[in-house]
Amino acid sequence: MSAKSHVFPYGITLKEDGVIDVFPAAEVCFPMEDGGRLSLFFLIDSGAHIPAMPLSDAAVLGIDVAAGEPMFVSGIGGAPVRGWRHTLPLFLKEERIRIPMAFLDLDNSPRVLGRAGVFDRYAVVFEEDKRRTGLLGTGSPSMKRLTKALDSVS
Repeated sequence: MSAKSHVFPYGITLKEDGVIDVFPAAEVCFPMEDGGRLSLFFLIDSGAHIPAMPLSDAAVLGIDVAAGEPMFVSGIGGAPVRGWRHTLPLFLKEERIRIPMAFLDLDNSPRVLGRAGVFDRYAVVFEEDKRRTGLLGTGSPSMKRLTKALDSVS
C-alpha cells in the first residue's frame, strides 16, 4: 500500500537573541492510552539517520525506555549520546505509521524526524520560499508527478 502525501508548514521559534527562526517541521501525533493523541512538532532533518526525542518524552508517552535497544547517536558536535531505540506508532495527519525512534539521554535534545522509517516511505520536498515541506507518499499521484519532473531533468 502506498503512503499518502502530506504538507506541513514550517515551524517557528524565537531564539534567545530575539530573532525569529523558521525550520522544516512536521506535526507528529502519538496515540495515548485514553484514546486521545499527543501532538508534537519535529524538525525534519535529512542529516539524521534515526528519528529522535528527548528522554523526558518517553514518560509522557508511557514508554519504558529501558525496554528499548541501547544505542549511541552522534550529532553535529560528534560526541556520542546514549539512547534507547523503540518502534512507535504515530500519525502524520490521519495516516498511522510505525517508525523507529531513539529516546536520547540529553535534556536539550530536539525532536528530530530523521530518515529511518520516513524517507523510505516519502519523498521529502523542502519548499523554502513558501515555508512548507511536502512528504510525498511512494506510489501517490504527487510522487508520480515528481518522479516524472525529475526524470525530465536528468
